[in-house]
Amino acid sequence: MKKNLLCLSILFLCALNVFAQDRTDSTPASLSYKSKEIKSALYWHQNSRTGQWESRKNTTLIYLGEGVTIDNFNSLFLGEYSGRRYLFLDFKEYSWRYPALKSEWIFSRTMMAGLVSENDYDRMDNIEAGEVVVITPRFYHKMFKGHAEYSFPFFLSLGETLCSSAETMYKSNARTNGTDYAERYWQSEYPLIYFIIFKRVVSTSGRDIVRFMVYPHALPELIDDFYFEIDYSTYRNLFTCDKKTSYK
Repeated sequence: MKKNLLCLSILFLCALNVFAQDRTDSTPASLSYKSKEIKSALYWHQNSRTGQWESRKNTTLIYLGEGVTIDNFNSLFLGEYSGRRYLFLDFKEYSWRYPALKSEWIFSRTMMAGLVSENDYDRMDNIEAGEVVVITPRFYHKMFKGHAEYSFPFFLSLGETLCSSAETMYKSNARTNGTDYAERYWQSEYPLIYFIIFKRVVSTSGRDIVRFMVYPHALPELIDDFYFEIDYSTYRNLFTCDKKTSYK
């Protein structure tokens, strides 16, 4: 009887402890480092009818017909979170509102992040004149900025959760089924994409410039046909520390 009473007392105290726990606020996720942003560039392409080169601002959207994605971006920067380095792309992504019917071609403001390896970072940082650097991240994720749950801190923490979970699953698969199987699993979850491509060029007038294309049209074989263009000094924003680590 005494044992039963003791057990009940312990259970009662445990229950009180559980129900008495206070709600505690947490600090929103934030970058430990953020580079300056690239926010302005000219998009150049050659008019197929006239043969002349034409330009527009990186944020300008033009209508080229249903199903045609317009190359654009609002901001591009590097940042570090939870020990990983990411390249962040804020852009307008195009899609069908009703994919099955291919009806209503719309765009949505989207945040995208691609994991940047040390090798990729070094290649970007030390790009030489005439060199092409292609970034195909091993992990990436994106989120519609108009989503009710979107905030940059949530985007960061969600990405870290997804990346950590994928790595855990990869290691488990590698131990159980071998590295080849683990690689196939990873590629099924995160198929290869061309996230961004850079090409440094010295113009005939002596200007040191960088041409680049971003997802979804960052194709190496087309970098000379259409591209965004900035001065090399502006490109160095990606390797210059910003005073702030926040973003909206």
